[in-house]
This record gives sequence, structure tokens and C-alpha cells, in this order.
Amino acid sequence: MPMSLYNRQLDADPNEGRAARARRLVLDQHVDLRRLLKMGLAEAHAAGKSQTLPHEILRSLVDMVRDVFVQHLADEEALILPVLNDDLPLGPLRAKRLLEEHADQRSELDALCAWPPEQSNDLEFALRFEAMANTLLQDIAHEERHLLTPEIIRDDGVVVDQSAG
Repeated sequence: MPMSLYNRQLDADPNEGRAARARRLVLDQHVDLRRLLKMGLAEAHAAGKSQTLPHEILRSLVDMVRDVFVQHLADEEALILPVLNDDLPLGPLRAKRLLEEHADQRSELDALCAWPPEQSNDLEFALRFEAMANTLLQDIAHEERHLLTPEIIRDDGVVVDQSAG
């Protein structure tokens, strides 16, 4: 199982705030996830063009994607949820939406990994992986644009009903 970035925070800048560190670690993981998903897409695309589909290679890659992605989701929840839950009034709602999205992603990954090899059509497996990988890439991009921003994941808490200072 891949080592969690959450567990590798020890080398963090001591002046970096909790939210900034969380955002940086999650964004770093996104770089690695994109690379892995794109590698899987290349394998799935090659499998779709081939008469002799490399089913075992793609299945192994899908298992690796699941392991890495599930660890990422756990890290993201450990890093981001506390920041969101402390950010009233909208943070807890954002946290709830994030957990719902993560549940859907875990379910999709589990369903693809549970695909029975003896009953599967290799081309259909490749196409399903392509669809899932493209959806995960879109989810990552959306999360970066709409959640993992310094305006939302921030260290300077907003005080509700504060009028000055």
C-alpha cells in the first residue's frame, strides 16, 4: 500500500498553516493521481486497439489506481475535513458534499475492481476504466477549481457576525 502523504507531513515548513499544508499535500497527490490515471488511459486505449488485449496489465493497473486513490481519499478527508468543518457557515456543507463524492468514487472503483475476470469482456473492461478515469480526472479538476482554493481552504477563519477587526 502506498505511503500516505498525510503521514509524511514531518518535513513541512513550520510556518505553514494547517490549511495551507493540507491544500499543498492534496494538490501534490493530485499530480501523482493524474499521472497514474493517464498511464491507465494509455493502457486502456492500447487495449481497445489490440486484438490480443493485455487484460492482466490493465487489471493490475486498475487495482493500483484503486489502492492509490482510496489512500488519497482517506488523506484528503483527514487533511481537508477538519478545515472545512471549522469554517462556518458553509464549510460543514462542503465537507458533507466532499464525503458524498468520495463515497461515489470508492463505489465506482470497487465495482470495477470486482469485475470477474472469467466473465469479462476485455474491451468492455477497458472502456469502463476509460470512462471512470476520465470522470476521476474531471472530479480532480473540479475540486481544484472549486474547493482547494486559498479562499476556501484557508487558515484565517472568518468570524460570523464580526463587524470590525
